[in-house]
Amino acid sequence: MLEDIAIQYVNQTEESLRLLSYGITIIGAIAAGIFHKNKTELLRAPYFAYSGLLFLVSAASQLVWFGSVQAIIDGFLWVFMLVDVVVGLAVGYAFGIIAMARSRDAFGHARMAFLAFIPIANLWLLLKLSKNETSANRTPTIPLLTAGTGVLTGFVLFIAGVALSTFIEVETSRMAKKNANDPAMQRASVKMMVRGKGLEDTLRQIASEVPSQQIDETTTLQRVESDGTILRYIYDVSIDIDMLPASTRKGLVRQNCGHDFLQNLIEAGTIIEHVYRQRDGKNIGVVTVSKQICGL
Repeated sequence: MLEDIAIQYVNQTEESLRLLSYGITIIGAIAAGIFHKNKTELLRAPYFAYSGLLFLVSAASQLVWFGSVQAIIDGFLWVFMLVDVVVGLAVGYAFGIIAMARSRDAFGHARMAFLAFIPIANLWLLLKLSKNETSANRTPTIPLLTAGTGVLTGFVLFIAGVALSTFIEVETSRMAKKNANDPAMQRASVKMMVRGKGLEDTLRQIASEVPSQQIDETTTLQRVESDGTILRYIYDVSIDIDMLPASTRKGLVRQNCGHDFLQNLIEAGTIIEHVYRQRDGKNIGVVTVSKQICGL
């Protein structure tokens, strides 16, 4: 069950994942507002430095996804999802604490902490002068986090976080290209797509991504269609023949049954049809490949 949820989790669009991550952080911050009863206050410089540190921690937590390929193959992707969610909640909780402390320092109460989670408006919370220059509730901080040094520390941490996020994005893209032709990764990819989207939606996506192409001197793949659990390849043949040669039929079956990506689709219940037509629309023949035919 957890693995299915994890597959649904990573199958989201990039925009959906960003919104989900933001939502998890907000939930953590709300939890801080409910359970954290400390009345401490926080000056601007240490607030900025702590914010930079939390941003860096959040970026560093994404390093675990470098092992996602093996996790997908071995079926423990849910562990990575759990780490992602727990870190998101923890960062949100910690950010809620410092946002409330900054709000108390700037406004005399914690109610303006929500500004921390609104772009542009968060600058108001960051830059607002302290309401009381001397306060017994002010959180003690080390010199590295105070005044100009604290601001510099915050900038260094934010820049490190951005650099780390960029590195992770580039490296993830490189790994995806490297593993694209790995049979184990192809099996895991099909498994993940089918479990996350369902077989019919998976086939619709695959069909939409296959372009028209010249197969040989006489045969052109016009398009690929999906019809329920059927993935149908439609070919135009430029020569005048009445039926497909037996060698072509056997070759297609052997090729499809031995192809890693297609084999995994067939194991999942896909029926592959190769439909050959002359250019005037006359049917020449259909080659069907299924789990039973492949002996899977």
